[in-house]
Amino acid sequence: MDLERLYREDHTFLKVIVGDFNAILAPEERLKSFTSGLTEWNGMSRKPSHLRWTWESPGGQFHNEIDHIIFNRRFYVTDVAVVPKFYTGSDHRLLRARFCFSVRGE
Repeated sequence: MDLERLYREDHTFLKVIVGDFNAILAPEERLKSFTSGLTEWNGMSRKPSHLRWTWESPGGQFHNEIDHIIFNRRFYVTDVAVVPKFYTGSDHRLLRARFCFSVRGE
């Protein structure tokens, strides 16, 4: 099952999609068309540049924000950040999100 079909057919209250989309959101039309009606946390733009990049090119010359956390209910997300000192064994850095859920049922 592809991601777009899963999103359309799944009717859960809170959907969170995390992944290596290899997409810089501004110019990437396919990702933008898929995420229509969803939110990509832009709080990262307020962080210093050395705390925003998620991928490093071989040799460390280039850094890009290509890993994203996408969700359908923005008000539950309190922060998204790169964890810079967590070794993943990859050319990507760990991206984490903090959510705040109400104790009351909705």
